Amino acid sequence: MNRAAAALPLIAALALTGCVADPVDNTRSTSTITAAPNASTSPNPTPPVDDATVIPVPEAGDDSQKSALTAAEKVVATFAQPTLDPETWMNNLYPLMSQAGAAAYEGTDPAKVPVHQVTGAGKILDGSTEVALIVEVPTDAGPYNVSLSRTGPDAPWLADRIRPAQA
Repeated sequence: MNRAAAALPLIAALALTGCVADPVDNTRSTSTITAAPNASTSPNPTPPVDDATVIPVPEAGDDSQKSALTAAEKVVATFAQPTLDPETWMNNLYPLMSQAGAAAYEGTDPAKVPVHQVTGAGKILDGSTEVALIVEVPTDAGPYNVSLSRTGPDAPWLADRIRPAQA
């Protein structure tokens, strides 16, 4: 039996099972339609628990609030330097910012920051906790809110956001 005759059954089997690929036309648009799950066919792997309790995060204590006020005032004082070049300005802010906060202010032009100085003591707004709070800091451009967070009661407060306070 010659080689061509021996390969013939293999080629036929591949063609019949769909293993021979058709050329793909990438210029055609395809769309996928997904049916919405039906409540009767969609299993719920974690059923709701009726007696679940949520443990509230404790309110920030006095020492925690003092350190948050200090951190927020330092953040705004560092932010309020529109005469610095962008690289120096951002490098000064990095140690005071959370990772998300630093990413949000990356590329900011400090010349467009309207604040030049902190003009008084900050105050903590309602809803403060041991791990997240907002401090309102008075400036020469009006009050600014600084959102601070930290990973735990012993971690430093870091700024997530600095923005004008809503009047």
